[in-house]
Amino acid sequence: MISSPLVSIVVPFRDQGDYLIQAAHSLRSQTFHCWECLLVDDNSQAYARSCAQWLVRTDPRFRLLSVVDKLHAPGPWYARNVGIASARASLIAFLDADDLWHPCKLERQLPLHLDHAIEISVTAYHRFVDSSHQLIETRFPPTGLSYRQLLRGNVIPLSTVVVQRSWLEDPFRPERHEDYGLWLRLFERMPPPAYGLIREPLMAYRLHSTSLSAQRGRSIVAVERLFRRHAPSAWTRSWLVARWALARGCGFLVARMNRRLAPSQLLPEAFAASLSAQGMAASASGRPPHVLP
Repeated sequence: MISSPLVSIVVPFRDQGDYLIQAAHSLRSQTFHCWECLLVDDNSQAYARSCAQWLVRTDPRFRLLSVVDKLHAPGPWYARNVGIASARASLIAFLDADDLWHPCKLERQLPLHLDHAIEISVTAYHRFVDSSHQLIETRFPPTGLSYRQLLRGNVIPLSTVVVQRSWLEDPFRPERHEDYGLWLRLFERMPPPAYGLIREPLMAYRLHSTSLSAQRGRSIVAVERLFRRHAPSAWTRSWLVARWALARGCGFLVARMNRRLAPSQLLPEAFAASLSAQGMAASASGRPPHVLP
């Protein structure tokens, strides 16, 4: 265990053992080494937990935590809060178990915080198809960000975020879009956190059928509930939801057109190397999962 990590990385997981191994491989491949990772088990089955236990045994930078409230409201919000509460660094980063980091992510992003007093930073990121590893698109968050801009849509990709822990005293809440709700609350403050962007894609977001973002049917209802705190007027709230839905729909159309017009590409090798890390089914003898170095 590193006695004084410069950044604590929170990784919630519920099952997804093979994905967890791949995400962990992308952490172990970081060129910046002074980090700790809080693996937060949100009521997983035995295999995923054995993968996490193997990581803890083989790399002291990993710590395994478990949620106490097994019947909490759905979503990873509670597990993320458990990780935040146990973090030892003043900087917090987030990585979902099914996403990947570029090996140079921390090396290139942390100087924004250590040298330039940035309080929350993000990076550009890739989106890829799990089954084929095909690169769908690369997205670039805005160079500047305000509360009014955030009301148009969530442009802060969670698995790219590094944030000062002092801004997380009121962390995630039991909302369907819990990260969006947190960003709105942060940027509603005066002054908001100092924001920074790395325009290089340093995270890869995996598209698969079981991801929460693939369940789009309830998104509009959830966003309407989220906006109730920020827009008490029903008319204003309806207008905000309509604008959010329009921007989201336009984004999907642009992404679809790009997929049809752009030549087919695979996820860059810097990320794809982590996809070769495979878990093995746990045996009765307690055989650990196999992780490529």
